[in-house]
Amino acid sequence: MEKRFQYKTPKPRCGGNLATRWNYTEPAYRVAPHVWNVGGQDDVAAYLLDTGDGLILIDTGYEATLYLLIDRMWSLGYNPRDIKKILLSHYHGDHSQGVRLLYELTGGKAEVWISKEDEANHQRTKDDDFPMPVLPYEVTNFYDDDTPVTLGRFSIRTKLTPGHTKGATSFFFDDTDEATGKTWRCAMHGGMGVGMMRPGSKTMANELNTPDDAFRFVADCLEMAQWPVDINMSSHLNQTNVDENMPEDTNDYTWFIADYSWHDMLVNRAEEVMSYYPEKYPDLVRTIPTL
Repeated sequence: MEKRFQYKTPKPRCGGNLATRWNYTEPAYRVAPHVWNVGGQDDVAAYLLDTGDGLILIDTGYEATLYLLIDRMWSLGYNPRDIKKILLSHYHGDHSQGVRLLYELTGGKAEVWISKEDEANHQRTKDDDFPMPVLPYEVTNFYDDDTPVTLGRFSIRTKLTPGHTKGATSFFFDDTDEATGKTWRCAMHGGMGVGMMRPGSKTMANELNTPDDAFRFVADCLEMAQWPVDINMSSHLNQTNVDENMPEDTNDYTWFIADYSWHDMLVNRAEEVMSYYPEKYPDLVRTIPTL
């Protein structure tokens, strides 16, 4: 079977070239019956969920590309003022820089969600300019993995999945296509970047990570890789090589139905981290290659 979606080493992309961000744009595209990526660029995803009772936005992307996100929402017929919940996968600026401006755009009505662990990171780093400054924002709600986040047709289950950050959170929900009656299992992992688990790295120190965090990341990935997922909503486009595999019809979500994608992405990232710790994983054999 040809696998369309595979983890790919990032190419030069928007995040490293924000001064010329207009060269890295992408259209809005539908990934599930009621879900679109409206991030508007080739780097960080921002998923818009039409709940039937208001909008949920998972991550916001960069402040510099917020104009693209707003444009993509309007192009689909959605008003950004109708965002009721902003769910952050983790505290890093490439996912959270747009929070304050979107919150203001909703008239201060949108809820802002994050894990308690990453709110601590947010507070610890809120005055830092490296790797990027983030406009101040206030968190209104914390995830509870025993209680789903609900609005309209969606009930979103969360799972704390540390490694990329202490508080990276993954999301799981079902989405039903009323036209076909089919229900699809959707998932987004909270943080697949693994450099901050490499021993001795500056990023590992910045995240206050320990080898135990890396070992938990591996265990979590290998466990969750066995969970059935139909649509893998990668938080960065390279994680499933979406940028090079866009559907001709950006409204055709069935393009993204690939029951291997979630499994392969998680196993690939787990094996990468395992390679950093040969004493812990002496029998590692790579099974899922990186493009």
